[in-house]
Amino acid sequence: MAQFQENTTETIKSRLNIVDVVGSYIKLEKAGAHYKANCPFHQERTPSFTVNEERNMWHCFGCSRGGDIFAFVMEIEGLQFREALVLLAEKAGVELPQYSREPEGQKQSKERLYELMELAVRFYEHQLLEGMGKSKALPYLEKRGLTLESIKKFRLGYAPEGWRHLYDFLIKKGFNQNELELAGLAIRKAEGKTGQGAYDRFRDRIMFPITDILGRPIGFSARVAPGGDETQAKYINTPETPLYHKSRALYGLSWAKQSMKQAGFTVVVEGNVDVIALSQIGIENVVAVSGTALTSEQFDIMKRYGKEVHLFFDMDGAGQKAARKSTELALEKEMQVRLIALTSGKDAADMGAEDPEGLKSVVEAHLSAPEYFLQKSVESFPLNTAEGKRAVVDDFMSLLIAIKNPLERSFWVKELARATGLEERLVTGVVNQTFLEDTRRNGPAPQESVNQVPTTQFQTRADRVAEEVIAILLTDHVLRQEKLPTFSESVKTFLAKHPLFFFILQAGDHDPLSLIEDAEQKSLATRLTFRLLGSPEFINLSQEEIHAKNLTLVEEYEKMLESEVGTTQKLQSIQLALAEAAKSGNKEEEMRLRKEFAELSSR
Repeated sequence: MAQFQENTTETIKSRLNIVDVVGSYIKLEKAGAHYKANCPFHQERTPSFTVNEERNMWHCFGCSRGGDIFAFVMEIEGLQFREALVLLAEKAGVELPQYSREPEGQKQSKERLYELMELAVRFYEHQLLEGMGKSKALPYLEKRGLTLESIKKFRLGYAPEGWRHLYDFLIKKGFNQNELELAGLAIRKAEGKTGQGAYDRFRDRIMFPITDILGRPIGFSARVAPGGDETQAKYINTPETPLYHKSRALYGLSWAKQSMKQAGFTVVVEGNVDVIALSQIGIENVVAVSGTALTSEQFDIMKRYGKEVHLFFDMDGAGQKAARKSTELALEKEMQVRLIALTSGKDAADMGAEDPEGLKSVVEAHLSAPEYFLQKSVESFPLNTAEGKRAVVDDFMSLLIAIKNPLERSFWVKELARATGLEERLVTGVVNQTFLEDTRRNGPAPQESVNQVPTTQFQTRADRVAEEVIAILLTDHVLRQEKLPTFSESVKTFLAKHPLFFFILQAGDHDPLSLIEDAEQKSLATRLTFRLLGSPEFINLSQEEIHAKNLTLVEEYEKMLESEVGTTQKLQSIQLALAEAAKSGNKEEEMRLRKEFAELSSR
């Protein structure tokens, strides 16, 4: 598999020019041997994002992100490696026949299901714009304020009345009944029923395609058409299939992902039409839960694009309950949560049609979710009694427990104390007791030894020197051949702590970056390479001058590392002596050793 992956990625990179790939997302300008732009991953006024066409790499000196075309697409699209591989393989015209752990038969079956779902979307689109839905469903959507442009963009459709319209269409296209059932498009008739064996799942409904991260249709959310059978559920979704998993699906994600990345947060609405309505007024970082409660997996997906989520729910009883549950789940994921509330009694789609600017103002007027629920707790119980105050604390406790950041939790403990008029120490005591009980149920968290001496300062200094050596060895092929054999074992042992040293040893005559498959390691290697080659003292030097300067630096760093290794050994010796002094209760000796350690580590 590793050999396949390496060969495939290199083939893709050889067929795609990194300037073309990156330039399709952001505007690049030629700057000497490089290309520059404002970084798409953080806000900046002066361009610090650089693309090196020769090395097929990119790097931002502002936020330290970097890598190859795969790293860029993964970052800007919010994709996992396999998803980026599929997208770029398609751009490069490279087939991926073996990239799957699934048996070949299952893989082929999935590919046919993707093809099947795409044909189903096209069938429903035609029925809405040119077929039976043109006079029935299309006017309803237009009345809801949806433009024809939006209807086409989100690929809305119509499933006609009758039992086998889609079924017959897909059978004629060469698919079979089992495949239609597997995709969730057909339902098998019960035993003993007359007629043929299956019928369309969706009938007389407006169809909202649900897509995966790459924009491929995987399922549908279907609304009963106006004048349709109101005894049936207003909305029904595709059941669980090999393509569609409702716990991971978010309506509108493939259209919203880039805007989510740029904004740093996601707006979550309840309905598909709300997604489209907000898109029409220029708010694109929006997804919908399609009638299901938000799941842990969905928050994981949204967190790829930003650590903040804005919940835009109907704040009636059920909506508040859903918002509260979603808030707790998001806080457990260490995400920031804000709430958006409509006070007009209308949903986002209706307000967007009647008052677009008013809807924009509502979306922008979000408030902190913990603040909202704290206020709700205060309003729900009398604060003139001890029982009422305790009820407020108990009601808010689940949110406090969900907050993982201790500083943030401490802030809300203070706010809870202020809101209830209780002493902060009393509230802290209740919170601590709750956490203690939770610890007893779930087991104690790992703790550091009280005798452990922090060595962060020393390690940071030494590791920084080692990283400079690694950066030089990554970029200078000749130096790798000359210096690596001459390093002492102690220096090699120290360098070996760095995750990239292994690839330097293994590279031989090859570029070490070509051996790295892990995305994080490749990003680190790229960052170090650009940091060195892009520094002012190297920019105008010839290759021979760069090599000479590198040699001087490495020899200087080598001496520093030899010294640091000796210091490390001394510090370790002091740590052992400290442990013995603490064990024997020799406080005077312990204080002397701590002072010696501090002095030595700060040199």
